[in-house]
Amino acid sequence: MLFGNLGEPLSKLCGDLEAADIRIYPRVYGSVVILFTVAATFVSLLGSVLLMAVGVFSPLVGIGLLLLPVTVLMGGILWPRIKMADRGASLSSEVPYAAAYTAVMSTGGISPYVSILRLSRAPLLPTFRKMARLLDVKVRGLGADPVTALEDIGKTLPSAEFKELLLGYASTLRAGGDVVHYLLRRTEVLFRERLSGLKTVGERVGQLMEIYMTFGILLSLGIYSIYAIQLALGSAFAEMQVGIFGNVGFFMGFAYFFLPFLSVIFLWLVDISQPKYPTEENSVYFLFMGTCIPVALLVLPGLFLSFPIPELLGFPLYNAEHELVVSLTSLLNLERGFEGALGLLITLVVVTIPAAAYRLYISWKEGGMEFGFANFLRDLVEIRKSGLSPEKCIMSLADRNYGNLSRFIRTVSRQVSWGVSYSRIYQDFSKNVRSWLSKVSMFLLLDAIEVGGGTPETLETLAQFNESIVSMEKEKNSMLKPLLVIPYIGTAVLVFTIITLLTFFRSMLGVVSKSIGFADIVTLLLPPLIIHIYAMGIVGGKISSGEVSGGFLHSILLLLFTLFMITLVPYFSIGIVPAPVG
Repeated sequence: MLFGNLGEPLSKLCGDLEAADIRIYPRVYGSVVILFTVAATFVSLLGSVLLMAVGVFSPLVGIGLLLLPVTVLMGGILWPRIKMADRGASLSSEVPYAAAYTAVMSTGGISPYVSILRLSRAPLLPTFRKMARLLDVKVRGLGADPVTALEDIGKTLPSAEFKELLLGYASTLRAGGDVVHYLLRRTEVLFRERLSGLKTVGERVGQLMEIYMTFGILLSLGIYSIYAIQLALGSAFAEMQVGIFGNVGFFMGFAYFFLPFLSVIFLWLVDISQPKYPTEENSVYFLFMGTCIPVALLVLPGLFLSFPIPELLGFPLYNAEHELVVSLTSLLNLERGFEGALGLLITLVVVTIPAAAYRLYISWKEGGMEFGFANFLRDLVEIRKSGLSPEKCIMSLADRNYGNLSRFIRTVSRQVSWGVSYSRIYQDFSKNVRSWLSKVSMFLLLDAIEVGGGTPETLETLAQFNESIVSMEKEKNSMLKPLLVIPYIGTAVLVFTIITLLTFFRSMLGVVSKSIGFADIVTLLLPPLIIHIYAMGIVGGKISSGEVSGGFLHSILLLLFTLFMITLVPYFSIGIVPAPVG
């Protein structure tokens, strides 16, 4: 094997490939990493030679090419560890619901092994589903007994909670203990631990938001102020082409790379810090991309011509969209230089409105459905205690008001009365409902009834678990929603300060008669500020709702506030009186 002798020791640095769900022999994986590193080294050397031959080689480019093979090597080493951590986080978020399902099924006489296999056909828990299929292969394909297979899988899982659940079940079963009692108590412990963990989420996310605001507001104000002063005091564009505060350095460095990259990093940090559901509704993002691409193709050419980069590159400044932006700038009584910022702002608002409206429609259509399901289960338990069958209980609750859930309960009631199979009932329910929590609750209920576990005790257990989940969600929302105010306050401070700064320099430049004018400063400073404010809205929505799509509406509101502040520039002035001479 090529690089086989080097691949084996390298694979030991990569961590446990089986725990990371990478089905490659460790020695082979290490050899592949070394092969790609060698290939990246040749590409780096060849690129350096070609760039030096054409005379465009620079120290910065050389450092980038030098880091290419190092990046490939480190990426190959860290990838299994990253994937293992991601798989462990996914299992930890899924294990309370899987444990609740197993506990409910156990009260109906179904073993955990059979319960896990039944979960393998449900797409609600994707990471758990893969583990269930692996368990099926070990038992039915390799002939292992279920308890041993569960122990073997539990030892390799990167989730401590799920590992403890499986190993504890196996040891309880081997010792002849009460398995049902163990599963019920262990599930309750998992929910309590998850609820207590939520109490630290608000503090952790709040600290992240403070750090983000420090970089996104204070650092932005400092850089913008220094750059604006340097522009105002400089004699011409030609004197300011070097460093981070030069035109190219500022555009490609801080404004158009660092700030957006900072927002992406914090989105990722918030995502790994927040508890989240195993699956997410992606139709909002598809709608956003479907709106963004055609609008971008129509509008961006004109916006591009509104930025100073084409002037620096010698491109002609004429385009229909550009002329439209110029006309709109005049209509708002703004001076020349606001075209790029105004066009970019309107474009981002237009692109985001459909996705934000669709997200609001989903929230209106399915808002409060989880709380309604908890009330439905509690009513179902109380009626079941009277002796009615589970099917009769569902039909008797069809006319009660459970908010947005009511119409789906009526549909389920009709299907139950017609004798439709429970699997078909769940399929129809999951097609029309986007709420993951409502889907998993309905799956637990219908599966418990289907296997004959619709006893009052089983339904009581299910109702208690569902109420615990709803309580956790309510606790999480109450902790995270106040953090949404921070991006609004930060945007107000940032926009007001930048507008005040621009107005000050407009007055100052008129007094000192410098060669670089107010329009040039506005054209350079405002467009990246628009992008940064848009990203701040996305981060705020992610923090408050747990989903990136929740930030679309907040981005629109922040941009509209920015537009309002921009329109006040002609009416906001700071007088500067020249100092007396002599």
